[in-house]
Amino acid sequence: MKHAWASGFLLIAAALPGGCKREPAAASTGPRVAITVSDRGFQPTSADVQAGHPVTVVFTRTSDNECGTQVIFPTLNIRRDLPLNQPVEVTFTPTAGTITFTCGMNMLRGSIVAR
Repeated sequence: MKHAWASGFLLIAAALPGGCKREPAAASTGPRVAITVSDRGFQPTSADVQAGHPVTVVFTRTSDNECGTQVIFPTLNIRRDLPLNQPVEVTFTPTAGTITFTCGMNMLRGSIVAR
């Protein structure tokens, strides 16, 4: 009798939309903001985004200047190395307000303004 119940369960599960499989939900990264790190610093120095929605900031360092080899978001506790000419993504969900970022030496500065 156990076998008949198990077979019936498999038939019912297979008839349901999607069968027995559960696909993982695709992660939403929201809008992307491109920021270049050059001899002139972060370009652009500020970007506006929507609060409460994920955003991906893509940093690309184009200068050999040692000051721009890292980006730090102090309030988010995020620190990323920025290899030369390689995009580096930082994804987070901002709350309303201004989120600052700096270089590793705290000389170059920029911000994400979430409204």
